[in-house]
Amino acid sequence: MKGKLITGLVIALLSFLSSAQESGAPPAIFKPGPEIIAELDEAARNSTSAAGVSVTISPGISVRRRMSGVPQYSVMHPHSVEIYRILEGSGTLVTGGLLITPLAEQTSDDLMRTLHGIEGGLSREVKEGDILVLQPGTPHWFSNIDGDSITYMESRVRITTAPIRYQ
Repeated sequence: MKGKLITGLVIALLSFLSSAQESGAPPAIFKPGPEIIAELDEAARNSTSAAGVSVTISPGISVRRRMSGVPQYSVMHPHSVEIYRILEGSGTLVTGGLLITPLAEQTSDDLMRTLHGIEGGLSREVKEGDILVLQPGTPHWFSNIDGDSITYMESRVRITTAPIRYQ
């Protein structure tokens, strides 16, 4: 009986692999640049959000625009690594240190935030072309945005089930 079950599973697996090979891999997810910019422009017209506006490309991958003249959240993601690629604009990004309390209401187990900034940390001028990797538990905050806005591609990947917090 056990031998027949294993034989059946092997046949099912080989059949699945054969059909997967015939159809090929799915195509890449694609969103044209002008479409992304148009969606960001439309969302920004009516937004005063401290989180800015974003266009999701796929789960965990988005393009985000933060506007100057709007209070900016200082945030930390205790479960996720984030990678930023600055696409347009420039500003000052503070990373590390501690979020200044009181913290805002937590809307997710992977987001701690405050409108009160960061104590300590490293201030760095960032501009188009720069890439930053933010480890889980690393506070970050745009303390200044030059001009009207800064736009960046944001990749956030949850990598741990145990929160990393330096608070």
